[in-house]
Amino acid sequence: MIASGGELICPLQHQIHMRPLPLVQTSVFTDKRYAFSGNQLATFWDYYTNKDLSQEEMQGIAREMNFSETTFAFPTEIEGCDSKVRIFTPGAEIPFAGHPTLGSAYVLKLKGIIQSEKKEAALELGIGLTPVEFLEENLIRMTQRAPEFLDEFGDKAALAEMVGIDEIDISEEFPTRFVSTGHPFLIVPLKTLSAVKKASPNGQMILDTLENEVSQNAVILCTQTVHEDSHAHVRMFAPDVGVLEDPATGSAAGPIGAYLEHHEVLSGHQYGERMSIEQGHEMMRPSLLHVQTVGKDDIKSVLVSGTVRLVAEGEFYLP
Repeated sequence: MIASGGELICPLQHQIHMRPLPLVQTSVFTDKRYAFSGNQLATFWDYYTNKDLSQEEMQGIAREMNFSETTFAFPTEIEGCDSKVRIFTPGAEIPFAGHPTLGSAYVLKLKGIIQSEKKEAALELGIGLTPVEFLEENLIRMTQRAPEFLDEFGDKAALAEMVGIDEIDISEEFPTRFVSTGHPFLIVPLKTLSAVKKASPNGQMILDTLENEVSQNAVILCTQTVHEDSHAHVRMFAPDVGVLEDPATGSAAGPIGAYLEHHEVLSGHQYGERMSIEQGHEMMRPSLLHVQTVGKDDIKSVLVSGTVRLVAEGEFYLP
């Protein structure tokens, strides 16, 4: 850069009075069939630079990054835990989310905070200790809690209006209900792939319709899929935390898998077999999530896994 008087100026001089924060960007739940896939994540991994960050600054950084979530790592005081991770959407801090858990675990191992030889680790999240496993080829798996099958929601007219579909598109064979494995989601089964694809969610209407419910996060799904090896096609809406639609939602994958098993939605599927969920196609971020329930009589826990891809490394300059 050259000033008006001809003096050469380095652009980095303008960053002298700013605080540099190391970050790593990843994509989580990637699908190798697509060059650009998965859910984007920014992880601020450095304990030393993170220690002085305020709640307001972390929220501002998450809003600046404008991904579904941004994470910040801190030392943990829980025995047997490897790191504390705080998760922020552009609108709020949240206690639990899937793709930030897997992506943060990948980054913490990349940076040596989790020892490279470890195959199992645990992160301290807002909901408590969450186990993760490092499998092959950047495949990481997390364990979610036993599912809670909560209230059903029967107002189909309101559901159809809030997600922008026709009432007739909603399945009559399976219930619309809230399910949680750490965070509750309203699962709305639709009849066809075309119905899921045409949905046009209204964020404010979702908030109004679900105002007095256990969650204002909604999932629409169907068993017709883009890829033959997928079991369900999914879209997820979370306007309450500033995410109208998410390209891959690990915290929803657990409830979805539990719902599919509990209500015997899938034909030709053996109980306890791994299920593949496709998401994000409507956002041009196709994603692939794998889910498996644990337990024969009752679901004791849910395993959610996906691949993580390193995208970029650098510094964020905080004023």
